[in-house]
Amino acid sequence: MNIHELERLTGITKQNIRFYEKKGLLHPVRNAANNYREYSENDLTTLKTIKLLRKLDFSLEDIGKILSAEIPLSIILEQHLIELQTRQQKLQSCIDICKDLLKTNTGTLNPDEITEKMNQLEKNGGKFMSIIEDYKKYSAAQHKRSFSFKPDTMVMNSAEFSEALFQYANENNHELVLIKEGMYPVFELDGVQYTAQRAFDRFGATVHCSMTHPDEDGSDTISNKRKILFRLINGPYLFILIVFLFMAISRQSIGWTALTAVMIFPYLFWCFGIFPKRK
Repeated sequence: MNIHELERLTGITKQNIRFYEKKGLLHPVRNAANNYREYSENDLTTLKTIKLLRKLDFSLEDIGKILSAEIPLSIILEQHLIELQTRQQKLQSCIDICKDLLKTNTGTLNPDEITEKMNQLEKNGGKFMSIIEDYKKYSAAQHKRSFSFKPDTMVMNSAEFSEALFQYANENNHELVLIKEGMYPVFELDGVQYTAQRAFDRFGATVHCSMTHPDEDGSDTISNKRKILFRLINGPYLFILIVFLFMAISRQSIGWTALTAVMIFPYLFWCFGIFPKRK
């Protein structure tokens, strides 16, 4: 197809198509007879991909890396998501400040006061995002430390145990290296060493796997305070708080509401580090 057909099919102007060619994102062939550019179905798909990624606010540099498979798409997406979230925080602080300014009656601005307020909003937003990122790391580390699965057999001997481990690895696209066979086998899963054991319940056999060296789970960059917080979030205490909150709302009782506030607010303040520091 020629460039006019490509423009009609993609909604991208001829000028932009040629611009993408100059940037090395598109590689049409030349007709030997007339030296005109000729575009293939692959070029059409590439242009549609570029259009999509531009709508998602990817830079041309990152689009080039995606099209050339220079960096895995998942990595670029994660980096781009972090960048978007950072920009979202800054935009939200701008929105909050503008709303506050609309409520004031003064016709002048206090730049120092407003700048300090914006800095505080961005700082709080950054702290919240760091908590979210640490929680993702913590969850991944917890799953890495131990996991369980239901084998197809009752795992009555070492051969069945080894077969169950290899089947689990194959079904979940993991690379498994068996180090020691037996009813307490030792193996490596994607380079991480585990020990396994079998247990029975009313639904049959369950294989429990634990890291041989749990201190290498990748959570060493998370502070101990946040680890305690995440354990509470994953544990029963948060459920108890939710129950109390539900009872307070359903009973519409001042006593229940006060009791819930006494329990929840110190917990939340501690979680997000709002307690004032001792001087």
